[in-house]
Amino acid sequence: MKKEKKREPFGNDLLWIIFLVTILYMFLSSFVCFGLEGLLSLMGDTSPAVTFINTNYTVTAGSVITLILVCAVIKKNRFILRSFLPKGAGKSYRINVVEDTYEPSRENTVRNLLMGLALGFLTNFFCISCAMLHGDIRFSMNFSFNEIPVLLYAFLMVFVQSSSEELWCRGFLYERICIRYPVWTAVLVNGVYFGLLHMSNPGVTFLAVADIVVCGISYSLVRWYTGSIWAVMGIHTMWNFTQNFLFGLPNSGLVSQVSLLRLDASTGVSSLIYDYGFGVEGALPAVFADCLLGIAVLILAKKKGRLGELTMSYKSKAAASRSAL
Repeated sequence: MKKEKKREPFGNDLLWIIFLVTILYMFLSSFVCFGLEGLLSLMGDTSPAVTFINTNYTVTAGSVITLILVCAVIKKNRFILRSFLPKGAGKSYRINVVEDTYEPSRENTVRNLLMGLALGFLTNFFCISCAMLHGDIRFSMNFSFNEIPVLLYAFLMVFVQSSSEELWCRGFLYERICIRYPVWTAVLVNGVYFGLLHMSNPGVTFLAVADIVVCGISYSLVRWYTGSIWAVMGIHTMWNFTQNFLFGLPNSGLVSQVSLLRLDASTGVSSLIYDYGFGVEGALPAVFADCLLGIAVLILAKKKGRLGELTMSYKSKAAASRSAL
């Protein structure tokens, strides 16, 4: 007798996943962030620099808390929570894909995190260098040893903020899509969704959104190729920290109150190389750098014969593993 094929759960439908992430991330976690912001206000008066960090970065810890609770409470999402853990830590990372189970690679190592931090700095520094060589921006030293604790606090909170976006996009959204759909679907959806998340940022332009879409696609490819969410957390963190707190440039339109260098007030000209209101993310060098990152991943994947993985879902991989036995 022919075995009846099990029906695909509605929870794995693409539109439902996107709707779910939007509700949880854009609305539910926002309430938690507002609550955290209220608690931070009880600290009393703080310096403008610390206030800026708390308002734009620290409060996003509420988004991380929301995601952890969602994954911990809803049993079928617990595999996502385990995908954030270090390599080899916790229980096995197996996913129930209706008929079979599948265990994706989890390469969350210090090495991948450091590689991500290095890539984040290099890509952002490349964009800043292009703007400097083009004559759009100049800097003056703005360093005080008294600000070292604030900069260290800023780095930690930027890591929290950047990681919150990565955990929701390259974590929750990516993993849930990959259960039923091929990896390339998760990659493209991530890019578009990531770009739309920044539509309300101060000074946003069409070119800025286009770059962030490309950025989301490239980061998703890094997430797939390395098997490490930590790698893209590192890239995102160092990109934001470099431009906002090392060079004092707008980070998606937000200008820090403390930085190692300060933008010369007489410069900051908008062009295709630099956007005065949005920063380097709103110009062509950023598009080029993010495209280059994605292309480099695809070239490496081709050399290792892994491009075919982009056409497979977790479900199809599980079926392939079963048939190979």
